[in-house]
Amino acid sequence: MNERLPTMPMSMYSELLAVSLAIDEEAAGEHLTSSASEEWLMEELLLARRHRQQAGRSGRADTSSRVAAELEYDRALVRLCRVHAIDSGPERFTRPLRERRRLEEALEALGVDVTGAVLRGDRRHTAVGHEPPEGS
Repeated sequence: MNERLPTMPMSMYSELLAVSLAIDEEAAGEHLTSSASEEWLMEELLLARRHRQQAGRSGRADTSSRVAAELEYDRALVRLCRVHAIDSGPERFTRPLRERRRLEEALEALGVDVTGAVLRGDRRHTAVGHEPPEGS
């Protein structure tokens, strides 16, 4: 699922994203990929999306703050895609805008609304917190 693309070298952004994901995986372990954590990962994505939008609108945000907000969002996006078995990984982020759009469209095709809610049966869930689920 997360194979390296043989003809594309990783960009600096891809490398930062890879390190960030590796730290997450080491710190959090199994709950990041279990189906029980899907709702938590969706909430994390929505929170990161809000941070990214705020950083983009803020005239006071410096470049490093904006990059940090982009990394936070892309990290959450990759983790949510992994739960849905969508081929993703930091090595694909040599062109972040294009890859981000591809992943968002893939999630949308599965019924996941990355703008505010995830469809599950007849219920809509929205972000309310940022803590991992109990027992994960």
